[in-house]
Amino acid sequence: MKVYIPESNELTATILQILKSDLEEVATIEESDFVLVTSLEPLRKHFQEGRIFFFLTARDFDRESSKTQPDNVWVIDGDNGLKHICAELARLRDSMAQAVSKPVETKTADIGPVAQMNRSYFVLVVDDTEANLQTAIERLPGQKLILARGPEEAMKYLNLPGQMPDAVLTDMQMRPDKLYGSLNVDQYGVTETIHNGFSMMFEATSRGIPVAIVTDGNHHQDWVSAMFNKVKSADVNGQKVLFFNNIGKRWETALKMLLEPEPVQE
Repeated sequence: MKVYIPESNELTATILQILKSDLEEVATIEESDFVLVTSLEPLRKHFQEGRIFFFLTARDFDRESSKTQPDNVWVIDGDNGLKHICAELARLRDSMAQAVSKPVETKTADIGPVAQMNRSYFVLVVDDTEANLQTAIERLPGQKLILARGPEEAMKYLNLPGQMPDAVLTDMQMRPDKLYGSLNVDQYGVTETIHNGFSMMFEATSRGIPVAIVTDGNHHQDWVSAMFNKVKSADVNGQKVLFFNNIGKRWETALKMLLEPEPVQE
């Protein structure tokens, strides 16, 4: 069985040592049969649909344990943790042995032709979904891209002196992170998202960088996306901010309208 451990500690090292005949630690989540975490932070950071997560907790796991975890997160109580993880590993091994591999056809959604830019820009793209970051690479050829998997990571690039991007393109709904130290992120469920795009808007514009927020939220169910039906732009900290919904992740369209707007016809 191949295990990916995002953050190693004494507990995970002990488990690997005891179960060394059954477990092989791998370097990437894509290589693994399952992921082992011992706290909510790496679980939230690395969570993916379709991947099994073992969440090994302390015996008196506090109020976070009352939150309903996704079906692919198996919470293992530390009281009988090793015995429990062995039993779950056996179940997982059996289910993998019985599974029948079937080729799955995947189709990339056609979201229209790529808008052509007049020049190359230095662009920071912020999104906590890997597929959306890959879409940015595909739809922004020729641009110098920095990809950040959330606001906390994005701030590492915004705080580098002399390397300010020409624009920030950001998702709206992202998982909470430790951008602001006073926020207790443990009060949020693993798959819960917040409207973190506003954080990127204020942080970037305060540094003199224009921003486009691109949300794929359903405007019938998400109040911010519904607001974007009416509010298309704003001036924030003296910088241009554009709001997009209902266009998919057409990052290049947002960048084009942000930095190369068509002249207004008289």
